[in-house]
Amino acid sequence: MKLRIPKRQPRTPGAEAALVHLCEMLDRSIPGLRTMFLAVGVLAAAFQLGTVADFVFVTGLLFQLVMWFDHWWATQQSH
Repeated sequence: MKLRIPKRQPRTPGAEAALVHLCEMLDRSIPGLRTMFLAVGVLAAAFQLGTVADFVFVTGLLFQLVMWFDHWWATQQSH
């Protein structure tokens, strides 16, 4: 999801700026993580790993839900 935090001000503490940078980096990595978790979940199911396969695949589906919700939220804000 997109953070609505303004750009770093000159007097912004370093820890806050690092947190904003970390959140932006995680936000950009969600599509890749989603694909990786879905693929690993399918492979784990092929190797019959049971609970591990379920957990990894559902994690990929949750990342997909996050991406869908972020897109939906952005389109609702523009109306």
